[in-house]
Amino acid sequence: MDHPTGGRGRAGAPAHGCVIPVLVAVGVVCALVLWQIHRTLDRTPPDVGAFAHSAATRTADAAAARTSSARLTNLTAALPWAVPLGTSVADSCRTEDQNPFIGPAHWAPINCVRSSVLYLAFDGDIRTHLHQLDAVLAEQEWVGSGSSPNTLTGMATWMSQAGGDPSPAASQQGSTDPPGSQPICLSTTYGPAAQKHDIPYGGLGVRLRVAVAELPCTPRAETGDIQIGGRLEKSAVDGTVYLAWHPLLTDTVSRSAYTTHRYVAAFSLVDSYAVQSTPTTSPPSPPTR
Repeated sequence: MDHPTGGRGRAGAPAHGCVIPVLVAVGVVCALVLWQIHRTLDRTPPDVGAFAHSAATRTADAAAARTSSARLTNLTAALPWAVPLGTSVADSCRTEDQNPFIGPAHWAPINCVRSSVLYLAFDGDIRTHLHQLDAVLAEQEWVGSGSSPNTLTGMATWMSQAGGDPSPAASQQGSTDPPGSQPICLSTTYGPAAQKHDIPYGGLGVRLRVAVAELPCTPRAETGDIQIGGRLEKSAVDGTVYLAWHPLLTDTVSRSAYTTHRYVAAFSLVDSYAVQSTPTTSPPSPPTR
């Protein structure tokens, strides 16, 4: 008797087609189980508020506020040819989960940081003013850090050479444009001469980022908050507590200044003034000034 051909293939096709939905369902169940295990573990952040509002932290915070204000006031007074545009402040204590996936949370020591940004606008010969800025920063004992050119003049010279990239729009390397034809868009970082080291991640210390820009660039500022799409927001990281927040939107400040001035400078003074040294709430380590 003849048997129909291909019957086994037709019978096997539906069975094979059921395998994929079953595997997907099993995967979903496993993911849900793992997520429930993950959720049942203690992932509660440490009490940042208690640390932030402790007497020791408040004392360190007040000292940071006084020091930051005095430093930015001294910079403004030493640059009479620049027009002040305003100063923003974001002062917060925070921690972060260094193991955000499966398993118990591993919270970093609480770190309190005050970020103050002074905005200035100016006109005139940019090379002359960069030399003046370098002289003022040196006189006030700010020392360039890192391996890049550690003065504004040095940074501008490097960027004006072939292959330099003085603006985000001019990203092509090996540029053949003549020196000075690209818009100024530079920044470099300094530390107090007495500090002798860069701030380690989550450590105590002070740094100053100085950024100078002209259209179409916006100076790079370390504001201590979130600025995306023309909006200002406090950091959404779990366990962040703000002690002060007087924000300015860098992009808005710059656009307004560019209507009457050619250059905008942002001086971002970042002071990490208190760090929790143990997993439990304890007095902050004494700041180094």
